Amino acid sequence: MLLIIAVSTISCLLVSGFGLVFEGKESDFYATPVTGDNISAYKNSCAELKLTDLSKNYNALNGKNVKVTGQIYQKEEYIQFDKTRSNIILKVAGLSEPYMIISYTGTLPYNTNDTVTVYGEYMFPTSINSLPELSNQDLVGIKAGYIEKT
Repeated sequence: MLLIIAVSTISCLLVSGFGLVFEGKESDFYATPVTGDNISAYKNSCAELKLTDLSKNYNALNGKNVKVTGQIYQKEEYIQFDKTRSNIILKVAGLSEPYMIISYTGTLPYNTNDTVTVYGEYMFPTSINSLPELSNQDLVGIKAGYIEKT
């Protein structure tokens, strides 16, 4: 009985980052990282996320490849299912709700306050509960395939 409780507790800790609790399969929350010769084509497949796109309907872009530039507000890395995961809260100037949740499989060499451009699949809604100022809010999420410092 204690073994079952211990495994359940560890599993809950492994699947949460920024207070996110993932229900679903891995591809629901993480894109495959893009590397090597595929980077240029992937970047070209991502359309600039425009403020006017978000002012109408936040759900309209679900599943579309987008790119967005912002400043890293908070970063967290952890191991989940034998993979390093990185979650970033990205602050994007000019949005009514300036924070986005970025999920990435791998380690990122960037730090808080760095400006980065994120390329990935748009998803809405996403929420977190680890930061009181952002808890219980629906936020834009991006499953990043590629991130670069700008």
